[in-house]
Amino acid sequence: MKFYPWVNDDEDDSFAWITKDSDFLMHCMESYLLHEGVSVKSWFPTDTVFQLDDSRGIKLTDSIPNTLHLLIVSEKLKGVLEEKSGAAIEFLPVRIRNQRGRFVQEPYFIVNPVGTLECVAREKSRFWCSEIRPDQVFHFHNLVLDESKIPPDARLFRLKEKSNLFIVREDLGKDILRAGCDGMIFQNIEDYGAEFRTD
Repeated sequence: MKFYPWVNDDEDDSFAWITKDSDFLMHCMESYLLHEGVSVKSWFPTDTVFQLDDSRGIKLTDSIPNTLHLLIVSEKLKGVLEEKSGAAIEFLPVRIRNQRGRFVQEPYFIVNPVGTLECVAREKSRFWCSEIRPDQVFHFHNLVLDESKIPPDARLFRLKEKSNLFIVREDLGKDILRAGCDGMIFQNIEDYGAEFRTD
């Protein structure tokens, strides 16, 4: 079974993007925990608002592309993940404000898979670790997974080595695409990090 990094769909200029954190998360000392694979529902506010970027498109997608390393998904995509992913996920409700300053009617949620999975084949991968957090990969130049460390029921998970990177198993990716969800690309793992390669 193949595995794919879940990345933003940056190929369609009509898609709306979020490029700025919510006012609350921008000033919240705990906001980094959204990227750690730990439970945050005890403190996450139900009135969190994200503003769509004025310089991007206006089409709302099921997975809103963003520069915040978050999965922000529609109710439809939430339903697919609830039914098909088998993962322990917190779905944190958020509101979206469009470029005209109006709230969109459709509900959206941050997907917070609880837990991480250590499965990078370090000897086969090439990466650059964060200077601030040496236990975390800042950029992959090449990503290779050690599939012997991936449980047979893992269909969506965070990498322990880079906990803001989400990995999707092929069958779940197909379920999501069959449901007509858009806004994301399940990238061939061989291509992940290609923009950082110099050779």
